[in-house]
Order: sequence, then C-alpha cells, then structure tokens
Amino acid sequence: MSAAVGAKRHADDYDEWCDQMAAKLSSVNRHAAQSLAVNLIEGSHSVRQAHEVESNIDHRPRNKRSKYTRKSCAECKLKKRKCSQERPCVMCIMAGTSHKCLTECNVSLSTSIFDAREAYFPDAFAQEASLRALKDTCAFSGVNISLVRPLWELGFDVSMLFRAFKLLPLDLKVAVDELVELIREGLTKSSIQNPAYQALLTHQSGLGRVSRFQQNERAKMLETFNAGAYEEDIACFDTIASNDRWGHGRWLSVEFDSNLNCKRLRIGDEMSDLFGCHHTEILSRFFCHDLVNSMSEYELLVAWVSSILCSFNAQSIFYIKVERRGGPEQEKRMLYLKCFLEKSWNHAGIHSGYTIVFESASPESYHLYKNRFLPPSMQQHDPEKAAKRVAIARESIVFMRKSITVGEDRLSHLASVIKHCMADVRTHHPLFVNEGAGHCASIELMV
Repeated sequence: MSAAVGAKRHADDYDEWCDQMAAKLSSVNRHAAQSLAVNLIEGSHSVRQAHEVESNIDHRPRNKRSKYTRKSCAECKLKKRKCSQERPCVMCIMAGTSHKCLTECNVSLSTSIFDAREAYFPDAFAQEASLRALKDTCAFSGVNISLVRPLWELGFDVSMLFRAFKLLPLDLKVAVDELVELIREGLTKSSIQNPAYQALLTHQSGLGRVSRFQQNERAKMLETFNAGAYEEDIACFDTIASNDRWGHGRWLSVEFDSNLNCKRLRIGDEMSDLFGCHHTEILSRFFCHDLVNSMSEYELLVAWVSSILCSFNAQSIFYIKVERRGGPEQEKRMLYLKCFLEKSWNHAGIHSGYTIVFESASPESYHLYKNRFLPPSMQQHDPEKAAKRVAIARESIVFMRKSITVGEDRLSHLASVIKHCMADVRTHHPLFVNEGAGHCASIELMV
C-alpha cells in the first residue's frame, strides 16, 4: 500500500514539474517574440528612412529592361535566349545558325544559282532586311559593319567574322573605326550635284558600303539619274565580266543594282583550275560561305585593310594564301595568289560593281607583302621557315589574343600601321590637302 502511494506522489511531482517548465518556456518565448517584433518595427523604420534619404540624394532613373519580342525564332525559343525582331536575328547570326532562324517572315542570306558560272543575289527587299540584321549584330558585338559586309558578300561565313573580329583589342577596333570614318569623309567630298544619289550613298554608307561618285567626261548625266538610266548600262557588266577584258578566266565579278546592292555574280572559266573544283561547286561554296575556308583570320584582316586604304583609287592589290587539294591522292598544297580588286563605274559615274582578278604569286612576294604589316622583329625573309612556323590556326584572333608576347604585338602593330596610313592620307591626299577638291587622285600609300 505504501509503495503505491509513493509512486502516485512521484507521478504528480513530475507533472507539476512539466507544467512549471512549460510556463517558463512560454514566458521566454513571449518575451522573445515581443523583442523581435519591436526590432522589426524599428528596422523597417530605419530602412524606410534610409531609402527616403537615398531617393532624395539620387534622382537618376533606373535602367529599364530591354523589351523582348513576342515572336522569337524557333532556335532562340529552344535555347532560351533573347531574340531580336529582324530575321535572321542577332543571336542566330552570332551563333552561325541563320538557316535555322525561322518564323512567319524569314529572310535568307543565300542566293540562287543561274547557270554554271553565274548566280543572282536576293532581291532588294530581302537584301535590305539582311543588311539591317547585320547592322544590328554589328552594334551588338562592337564590330564595324564596313568590315563585315564586303567579306560577307565575298562568301565568308558571317558567324566566323563576328567570332573573330569581336575579339580584336580596343586600340585596333578604334583604329578600324577611325579609318572607316576617314574614308567616308573623303568620299563625301566628291563633287556631286544630284541629291538623290547623295542620299543613296549616305544610306549605303550606314549599311557598310564604301562607295563614291566617279568623275568623268559624262558626269553630267547624273543630273538625270534614275533607275531606268542605270539599267541602260547593264551591257557594261557583260563587257567587264569576260575573258576578253582580262585576257584569262581567273576572275570574279560582282554587279551592283541601282541601289548599290549586289545583283549578280559571275566567275571566269579558269576558276575551276585555280581552286581545283567545278564552277558549280565554287558557286555553291560561295553562297554557303565556304569558298575560302583555309585563309587565316589575321590575313583576312590585313587584306581588308589593304583594300580599304585604296578606296580613293580604282584599284587595290592584296595577297592571300589558300589551301588547295589536288592530285590523285588529294594532297594539300599552299596556293599563293595576288589579287587585283578593280572597281567599275558606268558612263554616268555611278559605282556599278567590282572585279577581283587572281594571279599566281611566289612565296617570296607573298611574305614580302605580309612583312609590311608585321613588327621588324617578327618579319620573315625565308618563305620555307615562315610557312612551317606560322600555321593558320596560330593566326586566329583568339589564339593571338592569348599569345601575349607574339599575337598582341602583331595586332597592336597593325593598329599603328593603320594610324600611320591615316596620317599619310590626311597629309598628302588632295581631298584633304585641298578642301573641296572634286577629284580622287591616285596616291601610293607607304604601308
């Protein structure tokens, strides 16, 4: 009996102890909650006051988020990336998937082959839309459109151009932009009386076309410039794009329409022997942007610089090195070419196109031309050692940017060469020495 009473007393004591501890914990939690509420109220007041003080000090508007287009292309939807309104969009051009940029209204960058040696570019509407897409992509990537458009029209992959040229160092980008502005400034000083053609030149200049008016004895015809008068001179292209004009069939001619857009392309009958493939394959590779896939990015940039520096002249000369497969075992061998870019104007002085004439060159002349753009410590005088030392992959822009001791010096020296040529143009060219001169005299640029 006594044991049962002791057990009951022990249970009552334990229950009483639990009630006391629960009351103590409730009191502690109540005080903690009250202090936390007080701290939160005081903190919200301090944050609100700090925000009011900051808003009174800084009234600058917040950066608004750029608007997204409601009609994204299928490729951007798949990869969940921002899409622009033009077709092909900026991101697809940068990624090299322009052919996959499909929506209700698709703009193609391809062309149609007419026969074995001739093909036509897209119509004016499609070409203008493609050029606007290129312009937006250039603004997005920080690449000058005057650097991209002529190479794109010559069959180079536009995504490769953006991947390479967006990595150029800042001093070289600035030098390229200043060079383009200098050329545009000089070309606008040509004496021209027709406001319609002047507006056309300004419009095409914004889309990357570097063109001018050619003064000749029949320049007064420009006062009655219209599309019909331009179409009457189409026979000029048939005269220029022929073996009789150049004495051989190693040439490539591009004709412009009345809006200075590319209209058609024609190649000579010896181009197949030059590149080692059929004419139809050359045109197909040209419009698939795979014509010259073995030319390094640095040499491509140097060729563009050589060409644009001669924008005031009717002819420019540059060298290229391409890889050709030939023989029964399809062996690879390097082909050195000297290229003459001959611009053509019709009888009214309007830019009607250009022709690139190819001639075989020796390795010595090629490296002599290339040394003009290299620092003295990097110039090569032995063609065999130079060909073994410099591979095409080593002259990519991304590899040169990683190679600080070699690549950066070559790119920086190219920027200094461009600036030196700009100073030479401003000092010696008649368009800048004699303000308002109406002719473009030929001068030899000392590169």
